[in-house]
Amino acid sequence: MKRPVEGEMVKGHTEMLILALLNGGASMHGYLIRQELGDISHEVVHPSLGRIYPLLRQMEKKGWLKSRQETVCEKRVRNTYWITSRGLAELKVRAKKWELFSAGINRLLTNCK
Repeated sequence: MKRPVEGEMVKGHTEMLILALLNGGASMHGYLIRQELGDISHEVVHPSLGRIYPLLRQMEKKGWLKSRQETVCEKRVRNTYWITSRGLAELKVRAKKWELFSAGINRLLTNCK
C-alpha cells in the first residue's frame, strides 16, 4: 500500500517528531522509535531504518539525545536513546515554529476542502 504522505513532506520534521516521541520520558531503541512513529501517526510518518539510525547519531552529537548500549539476547548490542534538556529546548522551539507554519498552511487551504 502506498503511503498517503510523500517522504519529502515528513523528512524535514523527523527530528522534531523523534524528540516529541521521546519527550514522554521513555528511552527507546531505533527500531522501536520507527515503529512508534508509524503506529501513533497511523503510518503517515514511517521513516526507513536507514534514515532513523544516522539521524539518532546526529541528534546525539547535537546534544539533544543521550544513549546507552544494552545487550540483548546475550550477543546483540543495541543503543537506547532518551531526550536531554537541550533536546527538550529544541523540541519547544520547533513545536512553536510548527504551530505557526501549520496554522498558516491551514488558512491557505481553507477554501480547498
